[in-house]
Parts: sequence; structure tokens; C-alpha cells
Amino acid sequence: MDDASDLDEWFARLPKPSPSEGLAELLAAREAAAAAPELSTIPMPEFPYPLSHPLGGTMRFSCALGCGWYHDENPIREEREPLVLPADPEKWRQALAVRAEVRGAAFRARVEGAIADHFAQAHPGR
Repeated sequence: MDDASDLDEWFARLPKPSPSEGLAELLAAREAAAAAPELSTIPMPEFPYPLSHPLGGTMRFSCALGCGWYHDENPIREEREPLVLPADPEKWRQALAVRAEVRGAAFRARVEGAIADHFAQAHPGR
């Protein structure tokens, strides 16, 4: 008998999970997938200027193919809407979290859009 058939025989003798155990494993995998961070085309940024520079805080996202293109974002200089907090201090945390999520989504959309536009123009088909 060869090693592969011995392994097959050994796997055949292992106890099979019950339907409830299989379902629990499937549900746990779905929860883990839902909790995983979303995939993004955004690379790690570079910070080309020191904080003392007038453009300090600028994040530079360079082309992953090394063609020399880049997109700069400076969240410090970003135009912001006035912060309006509810009168109830208990709801401040939620209001700030919602504002942060909205700003984060807008930032991500700008950077991913710039990268997608660059690849469509400079690197079609990649």
C-alpha cells in the first residue's frame, strides 16, 4: 500500500461533523468574513513633507507600477462642514462616529477614484 492510500484510509476513519456542527462552522466563517476589512486598491501612503512644512500632513499615494504618477491628499486642509452636535451629550459619540465614517468613505472614494482613473488612462487593461 502506498502513502496516499494510507492517508485516504486514515481520513475515512475520522469522525464526521454533525449537521449542527457543520452549520455552526459555516455561520462562524460568514461572521468572520463580514467582520474582515474591505479590500481596497489604496496603497500605503508616503509622507513627502515634514509636519513643519506648509504642506505637512500631505499623504502621497504613488502608482503601484512605479510610473511616477501620484495622488496627494491633505486631510488637514480638507474643507469640512461645520460640526453640529446634538443637544443630548449622550448622543455626541454617535454623531462624531457617523461624521468620521462619512469623511472616511469620502476620502476612500476620492483616492480609489484617482487610482482607477490613472490606471484606466495610463495602464489600460491592468
